[in-house]
Amino acid sequence: MYSQANTLTARCLLLSVLLSIFSHYGYAQSPCVAKASLPAVTGTLVNVATVEQLHTAISSLQDNTTLLLAPGTYHLNSTLYITKNNIAIRGDGDTCENVSLVGRGMDNSEYGDVPYGIWTNASGLAVMNLTIQDIYYHGIIYNPGAQTPTINSIHVLDIGQQFVKANPNAYGDGADNGLVENSYFAYTSTVPSTDHGSGVGYTNGIDVHGGRDWVIRANRFENLHMPDSAAWWWNPAILMWNGSANTLVENNLFINVDRAISYGLVQRGEGSDHSGGIIRNNMITYSQNLFSNGRKLDSDAAIIVWDSPSTTVVHNTILTNGNLNKSIEFRFNTEGSVAINNLIDVAMGTRNSGNYSESGTLSTASNDLFVQPSTGNLRLLSTATSAMNRVSTSDHALNDIDGDARSSSSLVDVGADEYQASNRPMPPDNLNVTEL
Repeated sequence: MYSQANTLTARCLLLSVLLSIFSHYGYAQSPCVAKASLPAVTGTLVNVATVEQLHTAISSLQDNTTLLLAPGTYHLNSTLYITKNNIAIRGDGDTCENVSLVGRGMDNSEYGDVPYGIWTNASGLAVMNLTIQDIYYHGIIYNPGAQTPTINSIHVLDIGQQFVKANPNAYGDGADNGLVENSYFAYTSTVPSTDHGSGVGYTNGIDVHGGRDWVIRANRFENLHMPDSAAWWWNPAILMWNGSANTLVENNLFINVDRAISYGLVQRGEGSDHSGGIIRNNMITYSQNLFSNGRKLDSDAAIIVWDSPSTTVVHNTILTNGNLNKSIEFRFNTEGSVAINNLIDVAMGTRNSGNYSESGTLSTASNDLFVQPSTGNLRLLSTATSAMNRVSTSDHALNDIDGDARSSSSLVDVGADEYQASNRPMPPDNLNVTEL
């Protein structure tokens, strides 16, 4: 396991160099931001350079402390249990790949004292500028009491169940005001192949129970795709449910995930599984023939709004490439939900009394409209005139995935990207994985 982790770290460092070269040709860097762009260090500062120092610092934590980790690989001896408030765990490397917290393998049932990477029941935990990888259950887990968590500029790789998990006290009573941004969630060469307690393939990128007012933006999710042999086929990369509300998911990139975004998942007898919220400016793409025919027949959609009333789905670009029956699906109680200015290649739809109002949809998307679909770059080419200047501006999405203002004219482009003639980098990208 250690040699595998070291190999992955070396590969990440090599590809960081390659990415700096490729960026000249229009490729982007990792979604992680530069260290200088992160919030300033606050509270008591504790510098850490070894895994022994890290565990010692955790055992003696006080409120309002920042643990600043020197570049290196930290093979965890135990889960980092955070029970104090306003703690920051952040790498001090130039990029989030320079500091790695490594477990004992996502399929290694001999995980010892490292079932999770980081566990907390305290408020205000911030995790920044590092990598968490090879964890048996969850990369980061928030238990009741863990309010206002922040994830900024991290990689979470090769996790046995949920990459990020937020548990509730009860329906609608979970961790609120979470922020997840500039981060990368992926399986790098394989997916979990053993049963971790809920059936083979039970995994998600971000799984939040009962959380309100979360913001999930500018992240990349890749290869969260289970094989047909798995017990679980349709794990959303982002799942907000069990009484969650008012989630904002924007400006993210999804490549080859079973489902991309799920607001709600089950029908509640009382209340809603999710309510409110906006899904905007996301790019979702699938490789051709990723799913078998049987898998496609069993499919629903890349974005599902199930038992989530008053939800807005606006200016997303979805290229299913024939893998799914629908692009967006509204199911159960979705009263007051709307779909606006989405660019898709297969129709939207409803089930089980779901309903929504629709405007500005273009359902004839194809690979030839986009800069580089194979790498997830679903920006419009100059020749994609069928998607340009054809829909009315929506107050829900005045800027596009890059933060560019949409056209000042009365008509704007469909989908996540407002065409710009100047050359711009891709959405959050990383080249250190192979297609699974």
